[in-house]
Amino acid sequence: MRLANATDIPSLVESFGHAAGKLGFPHYVISRVTRSRSSCTRQTALEMIGSHYPQEWVRHYESRDYAATDPVHRAAFLQSAPYRWHDIIGLSKAERRLLDEAREAGLPAGISIPAHQCDGSILLFNLSGSLRSVNNASNSRLAYLISAQFHFELHRLAQIPSRRATHLLTPRQLECLTWVARGKTSAEIGEILGCSRHTVDYHIEEAMEALNIRSRTAAAVHATIQGIIKP
Repeated sequence: MRLANATDIPSLVESFGHAAGKLGFPHYVISRVTRSRSSCTRQTALEMIGSHYPQEWVRHYESRDYAATDPVHRAAFLQSAPYRWHDIIGLSKAERRLLDEAREAGLPAGISIPAHQCDGSILLFNLSGSLRSVNNASNSRLAYLISAQFHFELHRLAQIPSRRATHLLTPRQLECLTWVARGKTSAEIGEILGCSRHTVDYHIEEAMEALNIRSRTAAAVHATIQGIIKP
């Protein structure tokens, strides 16, 4: 009911965290994962919607650019049902090291629920807790259910008429949000628009503030469903 009664995306994320905690998962991340091919390499873009991970691990993860190495992301594109991190097969040396470092940082085990989107991206729910919580079959089912409800409520919130959102955003902000919705990184958007990555970040942050949304992905989702932008 807390998820159903959420009035905005921050309260929806908070409600999800409350439910996850009740299941024995004190740490969670909700993100949008996109894979794009640049030249001969495959790049992984990660957009955070909500997160409650140890801050030291988050800083370490970002500084090492682990999004592209994370086996949890690789598995998300191969799975449609919930999967446990320790069940991921074919781990490379770098992937195994990443999971070992995560355990040392306070994420002993985890389960992931991928929600595949029509644009090829994945709304990914990562929940971490004790091995006992992760191996509990009932927890897996309930984690899937709260993730599915989060997905449903996210669309519900996006359909609530925005407060003059179209008039609140500048043409450049709308343009940047459109490319975010298409899965482009700030650097890629900068190349497309002929400006720096920092300029793109500035326009996106201004759009997020105007929409009163704290995540660029959530802002792009909201703007898309509202019809403010058309990816």
